[in-house]
Amino acid sequence: MINSHYYCMMTRCILLLCFVNLQPHLFGQVNYFVDGFHGGVYGHYPLNWYTQYIVDECKKNPKWRIGLEIEPETWDTVETLTPKAYKAFQRLIASPQAEITNPTYAQPYLYNISGESIIRQFQYGIRKLRHHFPGITFHTYSSEEPCFTSQLPQILRQLGFSYLVLKNPNTCWGGYTKAMGGQLLDLEGPDGSSIYTVPRYACEALQPGSVWQTTAWVNSREFLSACEKAGILYPVGMCYQDAGWKNGPWLKKPQRQTQYIRWTDYFRHVADTAIAPRHAFSQEDVCPALMWGSQVLQRIAREVRHSENLIIQAEKVAAMRFIDSGQLPRQTDFDEAWRCLMLAQHHDSWIVPYNNFKIKGSWANAIKYWTGRSDSLSMVQIERTLSCNEQNSHFLTIYNTTGHARHEVVFTVDGNGNEIALEAKAPAYGYATLEYPHTAGGCSQRIKGLSAILENDAYKMVFDLSAGGVVSSFVDKQTGRDLVGKGDTAFHFNELKGYFPLRQRFCTSMEEPAQARLTMNNDLAKRIEISGKVAGVPFVQTVTLKKGSPIVDFKLKILWHRGIRIGEDVAYKDNSRRTCFYDTRYMLNVLFPSSFKPDVIYKDAPLDVCKSRLKNTFFNSWDSIKNNVMLHWVDIRNQKDDYGLTLLSDHTTSYSFGQHHPLALTVQYAGPGLWWRDYPLDGPSEICYALVPHRDNWDKAGIQRLAADWQEPLLVSHGKAAQPAQSYFQSRYRLLSVAQDGSALNFRLFNADGDDAQETVHFNFGVRNAEVVDLNGNILQPLEVNDGDIKIRIPQFGFRTIRVTLKNVNH
Repeated sequence: MINSHYYCMMTRCILLLCFVNLQPHLFGQVNYFVDGFHGGVYGHYPLNWYTQYIVDECKKNPKWRIGLEIEPETWDTVETLTPKAYKAFQRLIASPQAEITNPTYAQPYLYNISGESIIRQFQYGIRKLRHHFPGITFHTYSSEEPCFTSQLPQILRQLGFSYLVLKNPNTCWGGYTKAMGGQLLDLEGPDGSSIYTVPRYACEALQPGSVWQTTAWVNSREFLSACEKAGILYPVGMCYQDAGWKNGPWLKKPQRQTQYIRWTDYFRHVADTAIAPRHAFSQEDVCPALMWGSQVLQRIAREVRHSENLIIQAEKVAAMRFIDSGQLPRQTDFDEAWRCLMLAQHHDSWIVPYNNFKIKGSWANAIKYWTGRSDSLSMVQIERTLSCNEQNSHFLTIYNTTGHARHEVVFTVDGNGNEIALEAKAPAYGYATLEYPHTAGGCSQRIKGLSAILENDAYKMVFDLSAGGVVSSFVDKQTGRDLVGKGDTAFHFNELKGYFPLRQRFCTSMEEPAQARLTMNNDLAKRIEISGKVAGVPFVQTVTLKKGSPIVDFKLKILWHRGIRIGEDVAYKDNSRRTCFYDTRYMLNVLFPSSFKPDVIYKDAPLDVCKSRLKNTFFNSWDSIKNNVMLHWVDIRNQKDDYGLTLLSDHTTSYSFGQHHPLALTVQYAGPGLWWRDYPLDGPSEICYALVPHRDNWDKAGIQRLAADWQEPLLVSHGKAAQPAQSYFQSRYRLLSVAQDGSALNFRLFNADGDDAQETVHFNFGVRNAEVVDLNGNILQPLEVNDGDIKIRIPQFGFRTIRVTLKNVNH
């Protein structure tokens, strides 16, 4: 029989061993490492054997811990092809040896797509993973690629996550986060939400002689020594291996004493969250660098943006139809449309668009297919609402999918196929009928002479045809200010300029005269077409002014031929940090030198607006990346003059700005690129952009609202009979989306440019009940409904989802 003294001593030894295991730093320095796997059915994942391989390696190495970033759709195929391995993997996921750290459907970069797209990526991915792994929970977000954006704290918190990791030490080709902080940060998003975060440490350097790693990817001696000097007690490195590698545990000869750990266990049992300093997360803390300006990426970005905008409008008009008639949309169609769009947002499609791919031959071809499929499904839903059996040639119905009333000029096609301009009024999130106009759409008139003038109630623009059609004067009639700078002769307003290596010089559209043609000229719309050349290549630029609109629209088409190079003329060598495809000053740009000297610049990001801290946007090496990404708009302003200019783009791209360089939009790059791939021009390029001169700061000027209007144009339905105007919803907040949730509707609201004062939101239909829900659908707050009104408070850059159950709807 064991006596009580012996039993007590054994118990103390066991407790001591447990304590040592949980507090290793008290008994000698222990370093930590997070291992894992990245990939999937669309990226790279050997479907016939890799699942069993992971299971076997985990059994062989019981102290090994792994994080997983595998595309959720992968498990549909694995379940069919290797059911035994699939079952074993289900048990592994339920064990403490593995966790899934990135549940997004297609592993997007995040910073380059809309906020609503990011939310759906998480929601659809989590739903798919819970189908395969019932009971799975998500605690820590981590990715192999730089899949980060400033709104992650708010988005992750609303999904139930507790922790965030900003490292991607072994795949920095596409960028990285700024080196900042020590062991932990309490990372604060723009709305005030915060989340405990392991950053890329301030002492975590980029690896010498490499263009894609930091020193943390193998817990190198340099990394651990730097952490020790920086006072980081429990340093942690990371490497997510590409699925398909047969390495087993990554560290073969670990430095010092190293323990494999899951990210969630590191946060819960090792790092001291009580001493994590607060850090305001800026979008400029994310440093991504893709092949901006390349024709293939430009096309991808435009296709994705078009699909993002269209699917949101489709959901919104389908919800209108549901409110009116109780007719539910085919949710499977919307699910498939979102699935295709999400796949097109996959990070590989943006960083390796030319890579061979199992669908359609290349990523670029697959994206064209996916976005086309998404658009077709969205258009079916839109047409179901807009079309009708009764044809009436006397009336048009105008649908407004934004949450505020609009009065603006729209374009449509008459019965003879001619484009006409209409003055339309539409209430907030609703529709109105107008009588079909009897006036012609415009004219076609060639302009002779050295200049051309385009003028309406808001602006007067003068184009210098002798200098390639640049804008020589741009008068804002409201203020009397001419936006065109007169002093600097190095840059001209709306000039196309870039470096052409075959010519060994900068070429500009000013080198050859342009021709002009007035294609629309009536009280509602003025449109001019400028035809010129840059480096001997023809281009056509169309500029449109609309009555009452502060937005000036531009459409640019360049008729490239093969063999042209554009960009800095620098040799790209193996492992060289110096590149020819980063410095936007050498790319073909459209330039906007202003008559005011900008002293502050803002740019939007997913569900955010970032005040830039950059002195300039220029860099030319992998180890000096700056965030020069333009998502929807960039704004320059002189605070003393109280005047600014906003540039809108129809696709994610880059922009230029610096002390001696005006605001510029990247139009084209052609030459060597990532992984020594050639990025050629293979035909015409076409982009759209817009300018908004304004007084006041971007928020008081309503730039976010104008950008929303630009992304969601009023929809025109032909042939419907006259009917009373109908508004379903009104709010100062931006209406991000309206999506079906069973027999309820989810209205997602975003406070884009206001304070956090309480606001009234009005629903102009029968509401049974309303409640604020998180992104998992859990009720956060029941709301009192008074005659369709609810009161809610949303902080600036915050978003809330209101689930509304309708009264008297026939399903």
